[in-house]
Amino acid sequence: MEIHHYHGTAYHIFQGKETAQLDGHTGNPASENAWYWEPADYEGDVLYSHRYRDEKDAIEGAQEGDDDLWC
Repeated sequence: MEIHHYHGTAYHIFQGKETAQLDGHTGNPASENAWYWEPADYEGDVLYSHRYRDEKDAIEGAQEGDDDLWC
């Protein structure tokens, strides 16, 4: 996964097909074509963010710290 930086914070942006993490609410695998983000140092088995429809939205979510829906 590529590491992005925003105001000194590092995070990953990735598609569901790139991870084995599970949705913490449903227990289902990540949606293959959806986009997600997580802090670069996150190592959990559960997806950190909710899904986004495209990479641009996931980047914006990461920059806004939009992580309170699933964690």
